[in-house]
Amino acid sequence: MFTVQYVKNLQWENSEHTVFSCIVKYAEFNEEHPSGINVTDQYAHTQEIWTKGLAGEYGPIAEYVPPPPPPAPVVGENPAP
Repeated sequence: MFTVQYVKNLQWENSEHTVFSCIVKYAEFNEEHPSGINVTDQYAHTQEIWTKGLAGEYGPIAEYVPPPPPPAPVVGENPAP
């Protein structure tokens, strides 16, 4: 198990609120790690992040922002190969 030092920048990754992304700093590493966390994670340290994240211990979780729609094709333009 890794030791969580801090977690920041939480954001929902889907509209169902089953996965959030965040930045995690573990005591065992010198750098921060971008992470995706969900309720089905099996490791104790990710379960801890999920539970504490939902409880607001790392601050609010930013709402999911869907990706922009793809650009509409231009009439008369050949599609990309």
